[in-house]
Amino acid sequence: MEWMKRFIQEYFEQIFVLVLLLVTAAINYYIPQKLAFLNLYFLPIIIGAYSMGRRTAVLGALFCVILVSGYAYLSPESFGVGTGDASWSLATHIVIWGGFLVLAGAVVGGLAELLGDRIEAMQDLNDELAANEGALTAANASLKDYSENLEAKVSERTVELERSHKAIETMKQKVENALYSTMDPTVVNLMIEGQLRNEKRNVSLLFSDLVNFTTYSEKHPPEVVISELNRYLRDVEPIIHAYRGHIDKYMGDGIMCEFGAPVNYATYRTMAVLAGLKLQKKLGALNYPWQMRVGIASGPVVTGLIGFKRQTFTAIGDVVNLAARLERACTSGGVLIDQETYAGVGDFVVAEKKRQFGPAHGDADAHKEYDLVALEEQLVQEPENAELHYRIGLLYLGLLEPVDALVHIEKALKLDPSSTAFKIAYAEAGMQLREQEKISVKGRRQRVTAYEVTGLRDPLLDRRKIPENFYTRYGKVGELIKIPNDLILPIEVMDDSVGHSRVVAVLSYVIASALGVAETEKLAILQAAFLAEIGKEIVPHHILNRGDSATPAEYAIIRQHPIEGGKILRKLGYENAAMIGIVTHVHERFNGSGYPQGLKGEAIPLGARIVGVADAYDSLTSRRSYREPWAREAALQEIRRETEGGLFDPKVVNILFKLLSGPAGPA
Repeated sequence: MEWMKRFIQEYFEQIFVLVLLLVTAAINYYIPQKLAFLNLYFLPIIIGAYSMGRRTAVLGALFCVILVSGYAYLSPESFGVGTGDASWSLATHIVIWGGFLVLAGAVVGGLAELLGDRIEAMQDLNDELAANEGALTAANASLKDYSENLEAKVSERTVELERSHKAIETMKQKVENALYSTMDPTVVNLMIEGQLRNEKRNVSLLFSDLVNFTTYSEKHPPEVVISELNRYLRDVEPIIHAYRGHIDKYMGDGIMCEFGAPVNYATYRTMAVLAGLKLQKKLGALNYPWQMRVGIASGPVVTGLIGFKRQTFTAIGDVVNLAARLERACTSGGVLIDQETYAGVGDFVVAEKKRQFGPAHGDADAHKEYDLVALEEQLVQEPENAELHYRIGLLYLGLLEPVDALVHIEKALKLDPSSTAFKIAYAEAGMQLREQEKISVKGRRQRVTAYEVTGLRDPLLDRRKIPENFYTRYGKVGELIKIPNDLILPIEVMDDSVGHSRVVAVLSYVIASALGVAETEKLAILQAAFLAEIGKEIVPHHILNRGDSATPAEYAIIRQHPIEGGKILRKLGYENAAMIGIVTHVHERFNGSGYPQGLKGEAIPLGARIVGVADAYDSLTSRRSYREPWAREAALQEIRRETEGGLFDPKVVNILFKLLSGPAGPA
């Protein structure tokens, strides 16, 4: 049966035509009343139109019409009509019937084709829906599987990301450690940020060296020497970093470092000198078998990275050589600085002016310098010793300084005119002087003045701000400050205010005493006054020394330092609530203006009002990098004017006026 079904489907059109032909022939042959059976033709035509389309149905209908018309023409009597009008009526009937038959085939065929197109479109749509359903089913299955395993996949991915992050962090840490082990962290950070430039700027160079370290290293095993040297460097490195120094290089037991580079600090000279003093103090306090020499020089140098594959940040220039020379000329345990450095620190250090030094020309010149130091010290005791003048003159000749040589040899001749050696030396000095007048001598020496720094000056000895009678009565108050100076000194260096905290602390304590404050509270005020500026650690260094040129945004940063100061004290372990309250509110204005805490009048802690007045006075009467100090009377009048404007507590200001009355004196 299956083959027959396929056969009919394949040859349906031919079978349809054959059947139609046979049916027509049978009707016309066997049926006497053929006209009654004409409507039967509609059935196959409709079936053909539905099955084979409009064209086949119309052709089939035309074929039937032609076939029936042929029978009607040949045998009209077989249709039940005669000739004449009846024959004409049959023809009309066949034409009308044939037209409807063709029309039926065309209409039904068109509808069948339209229905077929729609069925085909529906079939395509069904196929597409079936495909989409399959894809959707697969997607749902995948989504279900993904949902069921999402947590595991997230955990797995998280572990992978953490592993990758740790690997990156480990690599980053290794790179940073490698860089930090060979370069200063500040230099590394500036390199990463692209802010490290080759430039010419003013800096301070510090050279330090251990005395007799070579002898020590020859007498001890290598492991002991290295261990002791590393212990020494471990102790001194934090001091250099605390005062913002850049360790350029280690030269055996020597250290070269720059202050003011690579970061351009305005107070670079102060940083260098205080670092030198603290290095000597640290070495003296520890049990080391050697002493140290420190030389510092300041001035213009070229700074930048040098090297091809292995680079290092360094400074180049005459100042570097001068600092190295000052270190060699320094006495053990001392700090020797040049004139340029002294100009920036002379207000707050105790220093003794030494003889003039010139740039070195090797070890031979260095030995001559040492000999000059010894002979000139001896000459102070024996000013009329002709032999001493002669020997000093010869040394100056060896250093290519004929003017100084002539002075001493001429003095020797006056003391002993008969000495042939003096006369010959005098002639040689004259010849050398004439030669230098004719030509430019390469490497001709230029003398510089050196100062040996022995410590910090007591700021209470400045008679421009502190009267003699005040110091006589209250000078010992500073001994009550038990807080290490190293806690606040690095911040004072940044602010160019060395000694400020000590003066403010003493003034605050004395004002509190005059107001009848209890001893316990006075000590809290003393400590708070000494640490009041510790919050300036958060203020960028380029803002601290801007003076009146600071912008409103920069002032807003500065105004936050009292709050930060309180936080820092808590971190350091200070638990005295009164002391922390004073630091936090130290810059509150009496009328409630200026600072964000919002206190005013008597609501401001008394200690904070006292410290605020003392701070304002010392700030005005102290030199800053951007201005000269105010005279005492002018500073007091300025504070009086600001008090009338509501900034300070009048009763505290009145006490300050009474305490500081007295004639102004020299610094």
